[in-house]
Amino acid sequence: MAWPTDIVVKDQGRTLELTFDDGATVSVSAERLRVESPSAEVQGHSPAEKRIVTGKENVRIVAIDPVGNYAIRIVFDDRHDTGLYSWDYLRKLATP
Repeated sequence: MAWPTDIVVKDQGRTLELTFDDGATVSVSAERLRVESPSAEVQGHSPAEKRIVTGKENVRIVAIDPVGNYAIRIVFDDRHDTGLYSWDYLRKLATP
């Protein structure tokens, strides 16, 4: 598993850029991070419960908090802050 060496919020909170120790640099939009939040509120407790989130085109990242050495918690300007984004999940979201 690759570990991030740098995590930067860009474009006034609209993009998260991660650089990994394997040399890869990936970017994920705040909108994608928000609508694909790994929180139970969005994902539910099974695939059948997954909620479709819309209207987040202008959402911005306002804070990032580390969670141990395996994930980050992202706080969005719509006050959503319950998803824990693991390094693998962030890399998956960055893949088109």
